[in-house]
Amino acid sequence: MQIILGFLVVGWLVLLASHLRLWVAVRHLTADLTYINTHTTNAGVGWGPFKQLTTAMNVTLAQTRELQQTQIQHEQRIEQMLLTLTHDIKTPLTVATGYVQLIQQRPTTATAPTLKRILANLSSVNYYLHYLMDFNLVRAKTTQLTMTKVNLSQFVEQELFGFFDELTAKPLMVTPKIRPNLTLITDELLLRRIIQNLVGNWLKYAVATASVTLTKVDAEHVCLTFENQTTTPVTSTHPLTTPFYTTNSHGPSEGLGLNIVQSLTTMLGGRMQVTTSGDLFKVSLTFRTRPPKVTM
Repeated sequence: MQIILGFLVVGWLVLLASHLRLWVAVRHLTADLTYINTHTTNAGVGWGPFKQLTTAMNVTLAQTRELQQTQIQHEQRIEQMLLTLTHDIKTPLTVATGYVQLIQQRPTTATAPTLKRILANLSSVNYYLHYLMDFNLVRAKTTQLTMTKVNLSQFVEQELFGFFDELTAKPLMVTPKIRPNLTLITDELLLRRIIQNLVGNWLKYAVATASVTLTKVDAEHVCLTFENQTTTPVTSTHPLTTPFYTTNSHGPSEGLGLNIVQSLTTMLGGRMQVTTSGDLFKVSLTFRTRPPKVTM
């Protein structure tokens, strides 16, 4: 009986020691995690009895820090972009306002060159405001799409017609090659902003000629292509679709427009491809004619 009691006592002590060791380990892990969560540090957690657990926790902590750093950099780029665009809007608006005030004081200064300068500055304001609107549109439409059946052929033609005066004034010879009666189930607002952005890209960078082509790839896909001639060959297309890319730290984000087009196209389930050949620049958008079926 005494032997059995002794074994029970020893077993109880071993169990107590194991629980005590576990309790101490948990306290150490909790203390480490509390310190990490309340301080900016690259420290990890570590305690011998839980080597596999702490290793996995440290991997998770490292991934979390990397995501936090990426988010911080992304927010900094957004802040810089907004500051730059605010400056780009304010400057031409101030100039246009100054000319208007001058005309109010001296009506004889309302000459053709002066009015042309006012129009040019207001056009710049409109250009950058569209960037801001599109940026907000991308953020607002990430979860909610209004999908309807659209006659894509007529839709593209109507949008091009809306830019007729601006394209003629550039001047830019546009050749449409649009296959009739191609339909697409899509969000009209996003599709319209995609086309307007790409035509706006023509107005800013294209010279001499441009073309828009709409073709049927297969039974489930259509391809919309915008091509234009440029003053100088584009040697690399990657930076042009990089968010907030700019060749001038004091200038507008040159990569914002095409990045917005890429984001909107992706949201509609499409794919964008940018290619160049000499002085020809091409943006190809491939869309499914209807959303993919969801299988349960």
